[in-house]
Amino acid sequence: MNDKLQKLLDEYKQNYDKFGFGHYLDFDHTESALKIGLVGCFYLDKSYKAEKRQAINQVLALYDKNWGDHLTHGFGNGDSNTLYRYQNISLAQKIILNNGFCLDTLSFYWSNVDKLYLIPDYLIKVLSRSESLEKEFNTVSYLQFYLPIYELKYFGVDKMVEFIQQVSQILKPLHGFFGLGIRQRYKYYDYQYLEGELARKYLGLDISTDEEDIHFRDGFKSINWLTILNEELFTEKLGSLDEVKQKNSDEGVIFHPYDGGVVVQAGEVPEFCDVGRNPYPEHYVNANALLKNARAPWIASFGFTSNNGKIQDSQTSKEWQSRFDDVTPTDLPQEESEEE
Repeated sequence: MNDKLQKLLDEYKQNYDKFGFGHYLDFDHTESALKIGLVGCFYLDKSYKAEKRQAINQVLALYDKNWGDHLTHGFGNGDSNTLYRYQNISLAQKIILNNGFCLDTLSFYWSNVDKLYLIPDYLIKVLSRSESLEKEFNTVSYLQFYLPIYELKYFGVDKMVEFIQQVSQILKPLHGFFGLGIRQRYKYYDYQYLEGELARKYLGLDISTDEEDIHFRDGFKSINWLTILNEELFTEKLGSLDEVKQKNSDEGVIFHPYDGGVVVQAGEVPEFCDVGRNPYPEHYVNANALLKNARAPWIASFGFTSNNGKIQDSQTSKEWQSRFDDVTPTDLPQEESEEE
């Protein structure tokens, strides 16, 4: 295991108590209202099409291959009132069930928890709207998954990047991200005010918004360790991949092309971006500078999150989006920082 990964895992362990809040239904104090971990989300256009639904099934099979042993409960029919045991339904049966929603909204949720008020460590979740609903409301669909941060050690950092590249190749999303984020329980809105508090302390965390946000048609949400852009968005907003590479002088910002887009990696491992220690890591700042013109100009508000009682709105959400804009990296050697 490399030094940077070990440093990341040590930081996670040392600050674990700061990352969680107790759940009001957990009288044994063993569960949290929020958790920090690895979060990935891929935003999809026209996911009601047969080829897109097939791609979703492929990603489910890929997640099942790597982490299916950890999944225990969930639902595949859009009905959260009844949870089923994951292992009691074969992968083939799950795919057949998914295919049954070819003309309707497809929604499934498979995780390692048996109660929806608990937060999963392992999760794959899809909301793929029907053609009529997408055309009426112009929202995007999405596929999201969670993993524990320690999978960077057990699965491997390089393999994880390859996995995200493979998923992007299969789904061909509008855009997406993978990195550190706030993991939520199924009914996510109960604790959004706590998410805002965490996100202001650790700038590297993704904070969930409405993942169907219509604004995601205009660009990506925010920079993360891995930022995924499709070819159309990339070239329209940023120019050719070669042109962007020529602007990049940071060896820690790495481009992983796939057929239909590119995954941009900001540093060897993800960063918490702790405001008290290192809020603006060089690779995040530089990746953001290269990609920010492809960012959505506005996104929906963070719902019920607040800052000293002030409810977040689209303006405060925009401020969060631009937190890495026009700042000096905080992990440069002193001499280099002074020269800038």
